[in-house]
Amino acid sequence: MAKSTPIRFGICGLGFMGRQYFAHLSEHPDTVVVAACDRDADRRAGRWTDRVGNLSTTGGETVCFDGIAGYERWEQLVADETVEAVAVTLPTTFHADVCVAALEAGKHVICEKPMALALADCDRMIAAARRSGRTLMVAQCIRFWPQYEEIKRRVDAGEVGAVRFVRLRRLASPPDYSAGGWLMNAKRSGGALFDLHVHDADFAQVLLGLPERVAAVGVRGPSGGIDQVAATYRYADGRYAVVEGGWMFTPPWPFEMAITVAGEDGTLDWSMRRGPDILHYCGGTEAETIAVAEQTGWQRELDYFVRCVREDRPVDRCLPESSRASIALVLAEAASIEQRREVSFGQP
Repeated sequence: MAKSTPIRFGICGLGFMGRQYFAHLSEHPDTVVVAACDRDADRRAGRWTDRVGNLSTTGGETVCFDGIAGYERWEQLVADETVEAVAVTLPTTFHADVCVAALEAGKHVICEKPMALALADCDRMIAAARRSGRTLMVAQCIRFWPQYEEIKRRVDAGEVGAVRFVRLRRLASPPDYSAGGWLMNAKRSGGALFDLHVHDADFAQVLLGLPERVAAVGVRGPSGGIDQVAATYRYADGRYAVVEGGWMFTPPWPFEMAITVAGEDGTLDWSMRRGPDILHYCGGTEAETIAVAEQTGWQRELDYFVRCVREDRPVDRCLPESSRASIALVLAEAASIEQRREVSFGQP
């Protein structure tokens, strides 16, 4: 039965993504934020004076937290009986423990990517969701980003014919804005391989499925982990994906994300540096311009999660099992880099 009253959310972590969630969920007609937690007293009081973020920097603002319970520890928020759904926007090493606890407490959970740094933790999260009967979704926002959505729609509709290869890239300068520098500590974030590159590893499997073999090269960077990587995914039928990502470019290098899909009958291409519109090369003298609304995937993924919870239906567009597969992909890349050879992938 569809839920008729607003879903009561608690947000764990008020860094960049926690603030994005707060802004959208506070205005959403079907949700209300009733609790938030952060170790920083100013953050949980709505005094957001610190600079955070790579795509749209936030900071220097004060937000009204009247009527919102503020907690120092995530355990307190999970124990709050007024909270029905938990948004986990904490450093990655917290994801599994917080998600499992929230699911076991009867809450629905949306968790920021990456799902976890180890497959065993992904499995714990999935098992807890199955036991509890509650919804778990990992926020793979690129699946919901308007340009990527439109490209997938056109690929699925056969507008470029059979796909031959895909190229994805996501490049940045080092993220020096996270609280306590946690992004620049690979033991907490997984480095760029997990925190940044996983977006494109995930979308490659959305477009092409899981590969047969993975080959990657990469270097360790300022986080102590793999902070720059270029990988090739090979498929049994000859298709391939080239996926590049990292945050080792010298500031003020601007954040960039881009995708190219080449098919037998056409090519689709988008780069955020060029603006919001997609180009469709289909054999004429000029590329067709596909206008796309300037909107983020963060809003769209939250809308989707809320709809699924309200309507009591599975999150088919972003099942946790598929997010686990994306972690398996970046782990395969790490193995290829370490072993300096192509590795078989198969079913993770």
